[in-house]
Amino acid sequence: MKLIITTLLWLSISYCQTAKQSSGVLNSNIGMSAGTYANAGTDKLEVDGFFEIQSINGLYGDLWFSQLDLDSETSLEFTSSLGWMKEIAPDLTLAAGISNNTELNGESLNELFIGGNISLFTGLAFSGINDTPSNFIGIFDLNFGPLKNIPVDLSMMSVSDEAGSDLFFMLKKTMTKSFIAGYTFSRERFEPERTFIKQGQKKPWTVPDQEDGFFNTIYIGVTF
Repeated sequence: MKLIITTLLWLSISYCQTAKQSSGVLNSNIGMSAGTYANAGTDKLEVDGFFEIQSINGLYGDLWFSQLDLDSETSLEFTSSLGWMKEIAPDLTLAAGISNNTELNGESLNELFIGGNISLFTGLAFSGINDTPSNFIGIFDLNFGPLKNIPVDLSMMSVSDEAGSDLFFMLKKTMTKSFIAGYTFSRERFEPERTFIKQGQKKPWTVPDQEDGFFNTIYIGVTF
């Protein structure tokens, strides 16, 4: 499964890491926004960027690029989505739409999604158009009770499909009106890569069985 952390949800509808975000993930701000982020983690160093526009009637669209790095084994990705997002009542926002994720190497993923934000919880369900597995993303805002007034945003996120789930703990700090910094600690599934020697040459190969690993990522970003 392509983790939508780096596509629609993590950067789009969105948990989005923008100064406009309040409690919860989905928001119904009207207007345009853009930004770029630098991410350094356990196994990567990359740059992401986005442009988003929302209308007064709830229609929105966005475009993202991700995995801009110097790693020859990764490919630049573009993610776009078009949909509807509206605040129905206080602490209740609903959303639905279609997303497309395309890599420069030719791979493409198209999905329909539906979801909502109810108070501290946000849920999004994705269904692939081309017989790809369905998956679900849930985010819980931890800024409540004794953590309500701390100077950072805390949340937990789970990405689940038929094969299992990945868990993320996220911390974000808005330094100024447009400058943001954050940290993510995650337990994620991955397919380990091994190296074997054939005719004197080393070649990598991917083990089909999934393993679990722990990852750390820090990021800084500018929005405008």
